[in-house]
Order: sequence, then structure tokens, then C-alpha cells
Amino acid sequence: MMSIHLFRQRNVIMTVDRVAAKVGPGGLERVFGTLLESQLSFEDIHNDYDFVQFSEGLKAMQKPPYIVFYDSSNLDIFLNHICNLEFIPNALSRLVAISFDTNSHMILQEKYPKIPSVVVDLDPIKESLEETYENRRYIIYQLVLLTRTRVCASLALRGINYWAMQQDSLWIENFESMNIEDRYTDQYILFDTVGNEQLPEYKRMHGWICGSTYFVRGNPTTHQFFMQVDAFMRSHQSPDSSIMTYLCGHRNYKCHRLPRWIISSSDYFRGTRETTPVMIQVDSDQKEETKMELFQRANFIFRHDNGTCDRRAVHKLRDAVRLAFPEKLKTLGQNMYAEGLLTRLYYAYKHIFNVDRYNNKVFLTVHYTLI
Repeated sequence: MMSIHLFRQRNVIMTVDRVAAKVGPGGLERVFGTLLESQLSFEDIHNDYDFVQFSEGLKAMQKPPYIVFYDSSNLDIFLNHICNLEFIPNALSRLVAISFDTNSHMILQEKYPKIPSVVVDLDPIKESLEETYENRRYIIYQLVLLTRTRVCASLALRGINYWAMQQDSLWIENFESMNIEDRYTDQYILFDTVGNEQLPEYKRMHGWICGSTYFVRGNPTTHQFFMQVDAFMRSHQSPDSSIMTYLCGHRNYKCHRLPRWIISSSDYFRGTRETTPVMIQVDSDQKEETKMELFQRANFIFRHDNGTCDRRAVHKLRDAVRLAFPEKLKTLGQNMYAEGLLTRLYYAYKHIFNVDRYNNKVFLTVHYTLI
């Protein structure tokens, strides 16, 4: 069983690396027996004419833009997110978009032509992977993360400060008015984290990065940071968030974890809701339910069927957040997480000798069971 898993893991890593490789001398890369024009390499993205023009537009913005990455699979959630921001002063003026397919880009341009946007088309890569290809969905997921990493590296190389965000985040308060990036001027990257202070199992995950929302101060150091993430993703089966957590152990990268009352992951819903964060990223843990169905169930819909935005739903969002997902509260207060004596001694040893005290290396293996 171990050898089979290692073989599958090796195949995933080699596939991601091969698809994301630099273009060969002839301009074409042979992938899965077919010749495919590669558009995934850092050089291709960085030097693409449309992307260069898009980047110049970001440079001209007065404040760091909010970059949201999306494709056709989550366009409905992105349009819902835009309606969330529409009633928050100055938020929509900083929103820009990067699409991973042409169709979703065209729809967004039709509905919101004033939102700056560009396409980094992954459809040719997806189509090159047969539907029956082993672990196809996970490989595509990794390629999306890798592409986002290369976009981040490109913008950092150009000296652009920006926020990378996700379309499934809720703005409960006016995040824009907080000017978070100006409060941490000595830090290069600001991250959100996983966890919930009310639950003891998260104490061993202190500082684990969620990666749904982060600020980047564009400079040579942050460019190097994302190129390191890129190299790591092509040689290990690890998500970008765990790699970023690991790399942030190097103090020269100047990473800072934002408090969870500002930005929280979906772990927020596992605790009581006396305090509501300014922003929450909402994950789905039920495979049979789409993200839009999840949002409907939680009353996180801000868009009418006719495409207009629902101001009342945005104003009632704080109440919706407090009442959402009551099933997640059932385990609160139960002592489901208990460490034995040997485990406690093991962590005491790690703490004394400063050996991976917060399991950052363990976090690198978090995806091993997904293939």
C-alpha cells in the first residue's frame, strides 16, 4: 500500500512539474503524448502583453488592489462577492480580477466592465489531461495554486503592492477603511491563519497560514519568496499555504500573521460567535454540496435573481454569520482532543530544543491523504 501511494504521489509531482515547465526550444512542450503550447511558465505569464498592461494599471492605482482569482466554476460566487463589496465604501474601486478561463472573463467584462481584469488561460492545460487521468482534479487544483503563485511572483518583481483574495470571502465590516497594510510597514507579507482560540486542537497549529487572504509588499525579497514556493510545489505534494508557513520560519522574509478578529478562516464557525471578524473565508466541507448551495443555506446571498445587488442582505450579514452552520457548534465544549503523556512529553522536548515547535514540517504533509 505504501509503495502504491508513493508511486501516485510521484506521478502527481512529476505531472505538475512537467505541465508547468518552461517552454522548450521549439515553443512547444510535450505533455501526456501531445504537443501543447505552454502558457504556465513564469516567463510566459510575466511577459504576456495583456498581463503587462494589466500590471501597469495596478501600478497606477492609488492604493494596493484587491486581486481576486476565479474561473467559470466559481464565477457565481465571485459575482455574489462583488455585491457584498458594492455597499462597502471604496471597496469596489480597489477590486481587480484574474480569470483562469476566457469564458468567465468575458461574462465579468460584460457585467462589470469597470473592474480591471485579465486572463491567464488554464483551459488548454486542463483539456490536455484526460478525464480518466489519475488524480486529475487534484493535479488541476495544484496547477491553479501554482499559477497564482507565479502571478504573485511577477507582481512582486514589478514592485507592486497588492492583496491576494478569494471570491468566497465575506466582508462583514469595512476592511478597506482599516488600512491594514499601513499598520505593518516593516513587514513584507501579511497572512491570515487557520484555527480558533476556543478549540484546543489548534494549539499545535499555531501560525499555520490559511492563504485565502494575504498582502504582499512588492520587492526582490517577496519575489524570491514566491519563486521558492513555486520550486517547492513542483518537487513536493504540498499546498501553497503549508509551504508559505514553512518558508515564513525564515525571519528575513518578514512574514506577519494577522489576528483572527481581522481575518478568519472557516474555523471561526466552530466556536461561539460573540466576536465577529471583519472578514471570513468560507470553506465547504461537504462534497455533495456546491459552494453556492452552501451560501444559500447560510443566507450569504447578496445578489437577486435578476443580477442586481441586495443591500439588505449585506446589512444583515453580521446576524447571518452568527446564526450560520449551527451543526458546527455541537462539538463545542466536548473534550474530543486529549493528548496522552507521551505526546505531551514529545511536544515539551520539541519546545525545549526548538525543533519544529508548531508542526510546520507536519503541515507540509497535510495533502498526502488526498490522492
